[in-house]
Amino acid sequence: MKNNIVFILFIFLFLGCQEKTAKKQVVDKPGITTKPRKNQLPVAAKGVTASGYPYELHIQNKGMRPVIGDEVVYHQLLLKNDSVVRSTYLAFEPIKAVMPAKGDVADPPPPSYEGIFLMSINDSITLWQPMDSVKNYQRPRWLKKSDTLKYTLKLLDIRRKEIVEAERDSLKGVELIMIGKTQQWIKDYQAGKLDNLAKTDSGLNYIIHEEGTGKEAATKKYIQLHYAGFKMDGTILDNTYSRNQPAPYRVGNKGVLGWDELLPKLKEGGKVTVFVPSKLAYGAKGRAPKVEPNEDLVFYLEVVKVN
Repeated sequence: MKNNIVFILFIFLFLGCQEKTAKKQVVDKPGITTKPRKNQLPVAAKGVTASGYPYELHIQNKGMRPVIGDEVVYHQLLLKNDSVVRSTYLAFEPIKAVMPAKGDVADPPPPSYEGIFLMSINDSITLWQPMDSVKNYQRPRWLKKSDTLKYTLKLLDIRRKEIVEAERDSLKGVELIMIGKTQQWIKDYQAGKLDNLAKTDSGLNYIIHEEGTGKEAATKKYIQLHYAGFKMDGTILDNTYSRNQPAPYRVGNKGVLGWDELLPKLKEGGKVTVFVPSKLAYGAKGRAPKVEPNEDLVFYLEVVKVN
């Protein structure tokens, strides 16, 4: 159930694994030794990262750069050769992520990971990842050995680790209160004691705690969503509050059918607890390893922002 966007930055981590077959050593900048790629194209590349990805910095302001633990906000355009694979510009929502330590990502890390550390705010960079340097069993079927992935990033903002950690600590109290209240509402629901429970024809039962006052979370809208998922015994499954990072979600995109039905009833700032029958959650397949087939679930949802 974790947002496939907990860290969206690392959606292509598996592409970062590559053969270390190059023999010649190349120095990118003082103190950093790098290995050249098998494919030294394109000629536009002005440097090579520590893991051997060719790159070109288009804009370089020479300002403050991110360090491990900082929160970064950036746009990313990903191309396979000349075809667009993914673009945050099209989704109208940049990526927001806390930069993990190198040991917490693939070895070697993905191009986007190394590219972020080369930029300051408003800088732009392009990095290339030739697929001829990725082992066959690690290369996705939709990519050929002759293909090249091209990452173009623009760094929009940096928030220092100290600020991020302080916010996470302050949110911890909110998280604990939310979890405690939701677990009590689950008990009251099972005992038939929730008097203010609303129902839908599809089988959802819900309590709107706050409707919100901002823009409506209408179908097809991109939103930032805090959520916590629970089993009917109160066991918590997943929780964005613990990560201090709401998840990007497109309403009506069939992530969770119960969400798609209920979210349009809310606006920015809206909060709701919803009891979701299995057919409107993960159905007969469940979601291994935590959600069993045909299992009813409970979600606490908070619409943080509507784009």
